[in-house]
Amino acid sequence: MRSRQLYQLLDPAASDLGARLFRCVHHAMLAVGIAVMVADTEAAWRLAWAHALDRVFQIVCAFFFAEYVLRLIAAPGAPGAEHRDKWRARSAWAASPGGICDFVGVLPGLLDMVFSPGYASLFGFVWVFKLVRYAPGLVSLQRVISDAREALLSVLLGFCIVLLLSASLAYLLERAAQPSVFGSIPAALWWAIVTLTTTGYGDVIPQTAAGRVLAGVVMVSGILVFALWAGILASGFAEETRRREFLRTWDLVSRVPFLQGAGAATIADVAGLLRARDYPAGAVIVRRGEDGDCMYFVAAGEVEIRLMPGSIYLGAGEFFGEIALLTGAPRNATVVAAQRCTLLRLDIVDFRELIGRQPGLARIIREHAERRFVPASG
Repeated sequence: MRSRQLYQLLDPAASDLGARLFRCVHHAMLAVGIAVMVADTEAAWRLAWAHALDRVFQIVCAFFFAEYVLRLIAAPGAPGAEHRDKWRARSAWAASPGGICDFVGVLPGLLDMVFSPGYASLFGFVWVFKLVRYAPGLVSLQRVISDAREALLSVLLGFCIVLLLSASLAYLLERAAQPSVFGSIPAALWWAIVTLTTTGYGDVIPQTAAGRVLAGVVMVSGILVFALWAGILASGFAEETRRREFLRTWDLVSRVPFLQGAGAATIADVAGLLRARDYPAGAVIVRRGEDGDCMYFVAAGEVEIRLMPGSIYLGAGEFFGEIALLTGAPRNATVVAAQRCTLLRLDIVDFRELIGRQPGLARIIREHAERRFVPASG
């Protein structure tokens, strides 16, 4: 198997059968490995099932070692690595965050050969980090934190200032009443941290009236600080989600044949309004007689237009539902996903706005609609 084919098999984003089967086995092995680690800490289970736990643990270790070797072999097949020397590509992958994570995942197996299996299995928790590769949301969160690092650090600086100020004031106000608790600023920092984070364990509380007023101010300040952090992260995550969805839609729109010559400005306008949706085979997309409030572009897969007396099939690059938008008439056909497909939905309000901005697009849609044998297709 060539490195490119092996890379496709191991690619977390690949959708072919082999890649999906590998992911299923990978996740099953990871779940079994974590389960063994947890079970190994229970003395009664360890006593009763020590041999079985050790054997299963070794099988999981062998799988992750084999995965590391396969990913190392497949590294030259990664996009952009074609022009590199094979060993340079493998060295670059081994030094990457993904390669380091996979190498760390091999460590429990190495420890198993040096120490007792029961000891090595305690380090199986490192396997959970292998899921990061299969969780795009975590990658997005990392990008959000990186993009918003200046704002987050500014809030962190404010948090530290409030923390130090709170501990200092608590020391001045409470040291006489509670010298054992507030006898120094470092000692008062515990109270300041607990109060500022609004945890409120209750093990340390102010006794003076001024100290209690200070505690109220510190608690409110803590809520404000964490609200700022949450707002920054929420805004950044929402922006990242919109950006990722726009890029995905742009990629799908650019594959529609009759839009490929429309220009970047038109594609950008269309991509900003379309919403991608995936449908399984057999799913009903629209029904005959419904109000036509949107049209669809077929980005991938195939749909069946059920007309009377027969049916027609539309593949990638085709569209349907435009007649209902242009005429206002109800749907005259039922549309079903003939196979798993990805459609781009354009609502009627966005359609009219788009036609107003891009009059040429309306002409393109009409011309393609007229070329079809059936003048109305949904």
